Parts: sequence; C-alpha cells; structure tokens
Amino acid sequence: MNLYIITGLSGAGKTNALRTFEDNNYYCIDNLPAKLLPNAIQDLGNNQIKSVAISIDSRSLNIEMLPLILEELKHLKVSFKLIFLTASIEQIIKRFNESRRKHPLSKNKTSLREAIVKDQEILSMLEDDYIHIDTSNLNLTSLNVKINDLIDSKLSFHIHLSSFAYKKAIPLDIDFIFDVRELPNPFYKDDLKNLTGLDLSLKKYLLEFEETKEIIQDISSFLRPRIRKYALQGRKYLAIGFGCTGGRHRSVFVTEEIANIIKSNNNDLHVSTFHRELDV
Repeated sequence: MNLYIITGLSGAGKTNALRTFEDNNYYCIDNLPAKLLPNAIQDLGNNQIKSVAISIDSRSLNIEMLPLILEELKHLKVSFKLIFLTASIEQIIKRFNESRRKHPLSKNKTSLREAIVKDQEILSMLEDDYIHIDTSNLNLTSLNVKINDLIDSKLSFHIHLSSFAYKKAIPLDIDFIFDVRELPNPFYKDDLKNLTGLDLSLKKYLLEFEETKEIIQDISSFLRPRIRKYALQGRKYLAIGFGCTGGRHRSVFVTEEIANIIKSNNNDLHVSTFHRELDV
C-alpha cells in the first residue's frame, strides 16, 4: 500500500493537501481518530486499496497515542510517509480571520492565538524526522506543487531544493540553508535585472565569475557525503534552501545548478526544485 498520513496545525493546509491526494486518485480519509488508524489500514489493505491518504489532527480522539501508533505500524512492517504541515502563528491567525472560521480548539474563553498555541503543544510530541512542510509563505498552488512532488516520487529518498528572498523571511522547513548573496548581483545590470536565474543569459553572466564556480563546488562538496548519510539513516526527505536578497536571480541559479549536480550523481534519488519568489 502507498500510504501517506497527514497531520499538523489547524489552518496549515491539511484539507488542501488531502484534496491534492484525492486529485491523484488516492483514497482519502479526513480527521480519522488516531486509535482507529491500524484497523483502518488493515481494512483498506484487505479491500485491495493501493493508494491511501489519511488526515489526523489535534481534534482526533486519543491524539496523544499517535507516536505509539506510528511505532506500532513500523513494527508491523507497514510502510508509510507522515507529512507534518505547520505555519507561523501570525499566518494561521490571518487565515482564520479571512475565512471567518472558528479554530477547532477555540472555546468561549479561549482566544484564537491561545488555541493555536494549544494546537502546537498537542502536536509537539511528533518526531522531527518526518516530512515537515511550512506553509507560512506558500499559496495553494505552491502547496500543491510540493505535495505532487512527493506523490510523483517513486524513490525512497526525496531531496527538495528551493530558493527564497531573505527580505521576505527564511523558510522554516529547511534542513540546510546556504546564503549566496556573496555572488555578483544581476539586479544591477540593466540587461539582466528583469530576468531570473532560470534564463540562459543570466546563467552565463554568473558563470563568468570565479567565485560562482567556487561556491557551487563548495556547496556540492558539503552536501555530497551528507546526502548519502541521511539516506543510509533511513530518512525520507531532505530540504535544502538557497537565499539571496530578492530571491529571483542568484538563489534561483544556484538552486538549479546544485539540483542538476545532485541528479547527475544520484540516479536513485528523487530531486525537485521550487522557487518561492517565482512561484514555480
């Protein structure tokens, strides 16, 4: 069975993530009580259902049992991937205010912020080595891209590389972050400022500089042994970020260069890229 378990903070995008799985012909179950998970998986397997996505959140009965239940699944040799969706408190407050929905943990004397903090506390018992996706700076399309990347992966280890702008905040769901602002900035070249790191002429410009080649070499040398180490440790997902000032030129270029190097050296790994400020 190809099984994904989706959990995380209310307002972080679990419903939208589950809808993406449904669009990919997954059998989806929303807000399943945690203690019913093993039996549900067994019943689905008995009915020859091959692709399943199950959402569990802090409203679930016996949510405190989820870590033990996940360990039980591992002991039973049930293969699964757990996706943990999170977002900043400010972003979740904004989303609930815009939708005019009530937070599921909100009560008469509980503020929205207090409900979100309680949600964080309840779910804090989950381990750190699952797939974490921070949706604070992701729109619906961007979240769909990330989920589709995971679904499309037929390989056991997924490396996701992304570019971002420092002036728009550092992503929180990143394992390694590289600052590439030391490279020459194409923004100050009139013929390049309106291009992006995906354009050939901008790539050629950056590769004219020795420091560009050096930073590409340094980053790839740093990552090479660590990628293999994480894969051998049984990790399923590694997120790598590259930042520059505006997130459109240098970081995009370096992200693509490093992704191509990783792909050329690791045919058995799934590698994907995302450029936050370009939304591609």
